[in-house]
Amino acid sequence: MLNSLPGKVARADPHTIYLAIERFLAASPKPVLLEPGEDPFPLLPDTFAITRHPSFLTIECWDEKRTLARRVTAVRLQRPGRLELAVEQFGGRTGAITLFDLDRVSQRDAGRQGARLKYRERFRESLSRQFPDWRVVELSTEQDLHNSFSPVYPRSFVCRGKKALAVIGIPENSPSPANALSFGLIWLDYLRRRELRRSANGLRVEGLVIFAPAGAEHSLCHRVRFLDSKAARYLIFVYEGGYEQWVDPRDYTNLDTHLDTGGQQRLSTARPGQLEAWLEARVRGGIESLDATLRAQPVYGQVAQFAGGNRGIIDLLAVDHQGRLAVIELKVDQDIHLPLQALDYWMRIKWHLDRAEITESGYFTEFPLGKQAPRLMLVAPALEFHPSNETILGFFSPEIPVERIGLGVQWRQELKVMFRAPGKTYSGKPWPLQSFAR
Repeated sequence: MLNSLPGKVARADPHTIYLAIERFLAASPKPVLLEPGEDPFPLLPDTFAITRHPSFLTIECWDEKRTLARRVTAVRLQRPGRLELAVEQFGGRTGAITLFDLDRVSQRDAGRQGARLKYRERFRESLSRQFPDWRVVELSTEQDLHNSFSPVYPRSFVCRGKKALAVIGIPENSPSPANALSFGLIWLDYLRRRELRRSANGLRVEGLVIFAPAGAEHSLCHRVRFLDSKAARYLIFVYEGGYEQWVDPRDYTNLDTHLDTGGQQRLSTARPGQLEAWLEARVRGGIESLDATLRAQPVYGQVAQFAGGNRGIIDLLAVDHQGRLAVIELKVDQDIHLPLQALDYWMRIKWHLDRAEITESGYFTEFPLGKQAPRLMLVAPALEFHPSNETILGFFSPEIPVERIGLGVQWRQELKVMFRAPGKTYSGKPWPLQSFAR
């Protein structure tokens, strides 16, 4: 039976708390204790102790390197495999600890949750160090499917006077740190729209701050360089250990990338998704139906490019009758990261084009290529663009000629364009650089 006490939790009788812990431990083959900011403590017979006093109860646990002691004041929530307890730390600070049973399927992600909570507290410390004069209005790791907020990346909202910033953090163990930028831009847009509705407070959400682990800043900085500086300003801090350092994305101009040579018009059988292979074949075979300005031949599929030792695949690379390249990224299902993933490919093709390396690698050798920046075309069934794609595209630099192309639902039988939507550009005044003075 679920017993949850939201908000402020009243103190409970120590004996009642003791019985709740005793029941949890008796029913849990693999119990662990988790406190935000710490790794989980396994609760073994010789690594923890519970002490009852007349007016309170304490729980202690330890391992070879750490010791934790907390005064437990109430049971906040109890359900099979999970027990949340309200606690007091030394100095009277209140908080919470959670007991998990790792043996339960529903609790096997406790380690992952523990890592997230641990980084959330480090994220809070980073904010205190780098923005000591700013007020932390919000800090959350809660998932919000409606607004596309991920629990993987903690987000914050900080204010000083009438200035405000959106902030997002990237844990060290994040498998795709560059994806945080998608969620960061969504968070920034959300805060701006929300504060606009609350116009009475006059807050100006000026930009986005990103805290990234050392080694993950390169892809982020490359992406940020191609965002519109008039739409927002960006601060990137690289952290390692207990210290953060600001880095300037403008210093990251050298792309470690090269193209696969040969320029063969590869078949689509290497694609992992059969529907996307089908879509690629349809678009490739009817490229002029997609856009009449594109040449029917040659169209290169599955173009391999390498960046920093990683192999990426550009869906289609085409050219128009004026010799301008077109990077075409295809999706059958909704993908929140489609715009920035396509931007990665676009920036690398532009890099090679600027250095006259496209034809040198065996592509489009039949005619001269123009020097204009490549076009970027995002192609998907009309109803399969993620709602946040347009938001993210709104932050793209105007130098990127990007458009979304929505196909009819019967694209398997007939390639029919239902809509074309250009990427939005910000038309307001530039944000002043001095507004980021911390």
